[in-house]
This record gives sequence, C-alpha cells and structure tokens, in this order.
Amino acid sequence: MRLGFVLLAVLSVSCGAPPQDPPADQRPDLLLLVSDDQGVVLGCYGAEGVETPRLDAVARGARRFTRAYAPSAVCTPSRSSIYTGLMPARHGANGFGPIADGIPVWGDLLGEAGYRTGLIGKVGAKPLRRFPFDFLSRSGRADEGARSLQWHVDQLDAFLEEDDGRPWALVVNFRDSHWPFPTDGAPYGEGSPPPHDPARVDVPGALVDTPAVRAELARFHDGLRRMDATVGAMLDRLNQDEGTDDLVGFFTSDNGPPFPFAKTTLYEAGIHMPLVAFGRGVEPGVDDHLISLTDLLPTFLDLAGATPRPGAFDGRSLVPLLEGGDPADWRAFVFGTHDAHRVEPAVPSRSVRFGDWKYIRTWGEGLRFENAVMLTSDTWSEMVRAAAGGDMEVAERVRRLQSRPAEELFDLGQDPQELVNLAGAPAAAEALAEGRRLVNESDLISAPGR
Repeated sequence: MRLGFVLLAVLSVSCGAPPQDPPADQRPDLLLLVSDDQGVVLGCYGAEGVETPRLDAVARGARRFTRAYAPSAVCTPSRSSIYTGLMPARHGANGFGPIADGIPVWGDLLGEAGYRTGLIGKVGAKPLRRFPFDFLSRSGRADEGARSLQWHVDQLDAFLEEDDGRPWALVVNFRDSHWPFPTDGAPYGEGSPPPHDPARVDVPGALVDTPAVRAELARFHDGLRRMDATVGAMLDRLNQDEGTDDLVGFFTSDNGPPFPFAKTTLYEAGIHMPLVAFGRGVEPGVDDHLISLTDLLPTFLDLAGATPRPGAFDGRSLVPLLEGGDPADWRAFVFGTHDAHRVEPAVPSRSVRFGDWKYIRTWGEGLRFENAVMLTSDTWSEMVRAAAGGDMEVAERVRRLQSRPAEELFDLGQDPQELVNLAGAPAAAEALAEGRRLVNESDLISAPGR
C-alpha cells in the first residue's frame, strides 16, 4: 500500500550501462479536510468550552491562518468555490444551484495534472456528473456512516488500497457539526468523553444566554468533538506505515454554524473560517494575510506542479505563504456573498473585509429576512421568546436580523462580534466610503443594482 512516496534512488548512468528507471514522482500527496457548518469554533482559534484536542495539536505544528474567509455563507456556493477557485458570481452556483457548464472543476484539473483524485463524505455541489473523482464514497445526510469515525477510516483505507502509483489528492467532508446536532454526546468509540457541559460553553454576544441556548451550543460542540476525533483517526491511519512527511494537508470549514447571525449571513460568524495547513514544506506559525477559500484549488495545482493560465481563478496560490513568505502584492481585501437559503424572498447581501473593517451592503428594503436556521434553531426560538417577553436589547437584535440594514460597518479590531454598526458614525465615514467603493466596483461579486 502506498502512503506518501516511495523514493527511488537516482543512479548515474555510465557509458554502456543499462538505462535506469526514471525517479519516482516527487510531488506531495494532497489532503483537504472540510468540516460542515463550523466556522472558527475550534480551541486553536480561541473558542472556549469546546474540546478539539486533535486539531489543536495539529495547529501547534502547522501554519494557522487567522483571516481566512468563505466566499459565501452557505455550503453549495462556498464548496463550489473550493472546487472551482472562482467566486459564486463566476461559477454560477448561487444559492443551491449547479456549477455552470464549461467551468473546470477540482477532479478535472488535478486529474489532468497527473493526480489520482478522491472524495469521501458529502459532495455539497451540483451536478454530480461534473465531479469526476477517481474514488468517490458519498455519505447522504441520513446514512449510518455519515457521522461515524470508523466509516471514515474504512473509506480512507479503501482509497489508499486503490494505489496506482500516482500521487493523490483527497477531499474529506465531515457532516458532524451540521444540524441536527447529536443528542447522545456524539460518542465515537471506547473512551469517548461525556457530553459537553452547557454551563461551560461560550455564548456569542449576538445571542441570548439561556439554558436552552447553552444546551444547543453544547450539542453542537459534541458534534465538533466527534469530527475532531475522526480527523485524528484519519491522520493516525496515514501515519501508520510511511508517515505523512510527503503530504501537504489543509483543514477548513465551508461556512459558519447554523445559529442566528452566523450561517447564511456575512457577519464574521458566517464567513470567517479556520484554515490550518500542515505537512511537507509548510513553515509553522501564525499567518494574518487575508485568505479566500477560492485560493485552495490554485494552491493544490501549484503543489501539483501545474501552472494555470492567467485569470483562470479568482483565488491565488498560497504556496508562498505556506513557506513563510510575505508577498508585497498580496490582496488587501476579501469579499463575501449571500443570496438565499431555501426560504424566500431572497435578500441578497455582499461584504468586504479590508484592514480591520467589515462593510456589508444588503438589498432588502421592505423585505423580511428569513432562513432555514430560523426554522430549526432552538436559539432563535429563545431569542424570539425573549424579545416578545420585553427584553428590548434582544428585541433589537431580532429586528436587526429580520429587517436587514442597507449598510453595516464594523471595526473588527474593537468590535470582533459586530455588535455596533458604525455605518452612520462620522468618525467612520472614510471607511464607509471605501467599503462602498470596493463593493460597487468589484466584478467578482455581482452586486445587485450596480
């Protein structure tokens, strides 16, 4: 079984000596791990009350990006951006639509680069015929293996057993933190710890602190811990034989958690993502460059030795950053987009992060913003109940989410939870003008009404 590379000795050929076999392919194997609906809720990103020991340990010897962003706050457009290197306005999969015809995707491009490709778990993009992975082991939402540690390890074994001598690129998508959350503590085998204690969870400032909210957050954390254990078991499996010295891996998420002011919104909880890179040639440390998940496919192709044509992607290769570099021409801003999430009417919004500022423009005058989170979330029900009971502070938060302001501006350095909208503050006028300009002039985000 091949794990990593089997390096052949390169022998000099003397006159009259028989020709030698060419050296083995020395490109790295590539691994992408994507957690569903997680955001930056990880111990290594400062989240309190959640236990993610395996990923926290990986991050200590990895390059941890602190300002990575999903292109969208919903899984299908975000994952389609991962698979194409393009923003939703360019790959066409807004909302839950398919990738547009003629757009090259992950399996096409890495296969052409000489890699054996695979995917384990959720695909999260359409249409399936456009994803020609050499190895595909899908898990549906209700499948028994969808949230099973052992199932994921078994599928990894099956993928590795199909070795054909090529280097490989494998995507593993985990469903554990997607709603519905576990109610049994999410055990994953012998020695599983007890469920998270609701008293110890960290309640985000935009929510309301009640026992029911804490209980729902604790169940969400249970799912994250099982995902963390599954990641650890898969990395252990890769390390069993020849190790992972010739592997380059990444861990991220597709969008934020299914809670109010997170998934389906362009607030930090909706689009600020973890990105942990580890393996061969990766310089450990903390990196504060602005990253988009559209950068992942260009990075994998760069590591695979394939040079895409100029303008082929909206993202760019992270290889210089993985090596500890600081390119002078790195991006100064990063965009986010959202159109709809299963519930009409669509209330489209666009965001831009630049420096410590976040600007959000929403086109929804007279419309009531709703999403699927509001239909399932105990936390949202608690907020509505508190608002109806006379809690004016919570009532204002509920109103703010349902009746979206046309413009929002946040100083993330001073207000990381985005509780104070500075769009009307005279002292923030310059930042507001810059946010407007970036959104209005960009051809990457298809701003409505432009």
